[in-house]
Amino acid sequence: MLSVVLIFFVVSFINTAFASDNMTVLVVDDETVTVDEILYLLGLGSGGGGSAAALLAGQMTPEETSAFIEQVARAVLFSKGAIIRGLHLDPEVAAKIKWSRINTLAEAYVGSMAPSLSFTEGQLRAYYDEHRERYVEKEMVRARHILTRTEEQARTVLLRLFAGEDFSVVAAGASTDESTAKRGGELGWLGMGELPEPLGSAVFSASLQKPSGPVETGYGYHIFEALERKRARPFTFDEIRDRVMADMAEEKLLSEAASLGRRFPVSSDPAVLSQIIER
Repeated sequence: MLSVVLIFFVVSFINTAFASDNMTVLVVDDETVTVDEILYLLGLGSGGGGSAAALLAGQMTPEETSAFIEQVARAVLFSKGAIIRGLHLDPEVAAKIKWSRINTLAEAYVGSMAPSLSFTEGQLRAYYDEHRERYVEKEMVRARHILTRTEEQARTVLLRLFAGEDFSVVAAGASTDESTAKRGGELGWLGMGELPEPLGSAVFSASLQKPSGPVETGYGYHIFEALERKRARPFTFDEIRDRVMADMAEEKLLSEAASLGRRFPVSSDPAVLSQIIER
């Protein structure tokens, strides 16, 4: 019986809220707070949406409702106090106010684009077929290395390996790359371009499981070993479906931003930021 009464009370509250032409609940000087705003704040505090807020409101006692409205009133009063003290002119506070407004409006705008960001299976597959060259797994190599400061040290390391010493043990004791030395020199799986040249080219062209080098880079001298290799291959649609969807959505958003940019001209000067960072 209690649950029936509770449900009736919640429905009654919702109906009252939306049949009330968004009636005013609270007035602080010239600031008004409506029923919809109270529901919004309840939902915000509970982490739920509008329906959750209405349910929560229906479960609150009159004392709890009054206490919540009092909290809202206090927040409004403090915001007015901040303006009296000129705190809204503080650069950090002003930036927070500005970007809260911008981000809220931007999220609302993207939300309004939801229909155009929803794609059928046919559209996704058509996009995948048209852009197959994007969806290719690069050639990968799993490698390990030992880094030394001088070429002489590197050649000594190479001789130790040719003599049969364990690569992991030598790396732990001789490599100056502390981040990989503790892992036996392991670099993990790497794609072309992820290693400094000419080390990258050397690793990708090396025979498997054979110590090679030395190769000099800006970091020092490398002795390396290519352990495994994965050849380049195309991803199937099922493997890459989520990425295809994300790419299509990003294209839509970029197109929309470009359209708005023609209406609201954009100019930037990255050099200004660089100058400040370099000071």
